Amino acid sequence: MRTTLRITAALFLLASGGGSPLAAQLLETETARPLGRGVWEVSGNFEYQVSSEGNESAVPFAVEYGLTDRIELLAEPVAWTAISPKTGSHATGVGDLEVTLTWLARAETARTPAFALAGELKVPTAGNTLIGTGKTDAAFYLIGSRRRGRLDTHANLSYTIVGRPAGANLKNIFGVALGAELSLEENGANAVFGEVLGNTASASNPEPGTGTGGATTTPEAPAGEVSATVGAAHYFVNGLRAALGLSVDNNGAVLFRPGLTYRFR
Repeated sequence: MRTTLRITAALFLLASGGGSPLAAQLLETETARPLGRGVWEVSGNFEYQVSSEGNESAVPFAVEYGLTDRIELLAEPVAWTAISPKTGSHATGVGDLEVTLTWLARAETARTPAFALAGELKVPTAGNTLIGTGKTDAAFYLIGSRRRGRLDTHANLSYTIVGRPAGANLKNIFGVALGAELSLEENGANAVFGEVLGNTASASNPEPGTGTGGATTTPEAPAGEVSATVGAAHYFVNGLRAALGLSVDNNGAVLFRPGLTYRFR
């Protein structure tokens, strides 16, 4: 945790500079870069993850709208999920819905980063306990963003109140995220990005409901995890972006994530 906080502080203290913001957010890390009043952003991705335990696929979407220049609303439904372990039950169906409200508390200045606060509600729309816990979660974020020329850096601290199904002994979760986006040209046509995400476990087992510890009623309760992502993006026309990301976590799982995003008024 000390190392993480030092890295976060270093990101916040990066010297400021010019440069225009990228046309659309590339990261899972939350940013203090609001869309602006009346701006929409719609995105869709295909996620395919491979690990020693099997593979998972998902098709998540995101619809974001700028309510004001400082407040935006984001809805993230998962249209389809397929979980195919090498042993045990398989599952397919819709995933949970996440709704996030973000407020820019302080705009970036020459000496200080931008700061934002966000609240997220996970609505249990998944009908299978292999896909979702069946309970509502609430998360709160402290977000910082700092730009230096073409480089935009972001850091998050989060706390999630985990919904507890009957008979499950789950703990609330702390999380941290560090991300950066780098535009390769002045016009921003191409960009690269990377991030590191981490969270504490909600249960004592490394993977609740799997392994020798025996099954529980909440196999999709979050486990303690650290993941790293690298990727690249290309902007075809104003507001339309294609991106490809590759993630690896501390359990050896590899996630392949292509996607499209369109921003418009």
